[in-house]
Amino acid sequence: MIITLYKPGADGSIRYYSIHDRQPLLTSRYALTVAWRAGEGRERDKIYGFETLAQMDSKIRQIFKRKIKDGYTLLYSYIRERPSIAAAVEELARAKA
Repeated sequence: MIITLYKPGADGSIRYYSIHDRQPLLTSRYALTVAWRAGEGRERDKIYGFETLAQMDSKIRQIFKRKIKDGYTLLYSYIRERPSIAAAVEELARAKA
């Protein structure tokens, strides 16, 4: 999953804010990375770790709501469908046959 937001800065630069779950953590089951930058400036990031998907989903909603209130607009989003456990087991059974 990746969500990228943007807004024009007061100095004319464009501010970018991205949220993604592509970077795993060794210390938590689920991870969320938040990255931001202004124009071509240096990107900064913060990584959050979660034990459940519900906790991660709650944080995504919290961040998204806050950034929309701050004036950001959605630039890009992509969410990869995760297969269900049943589908994964079925696929594994087919592979063994």
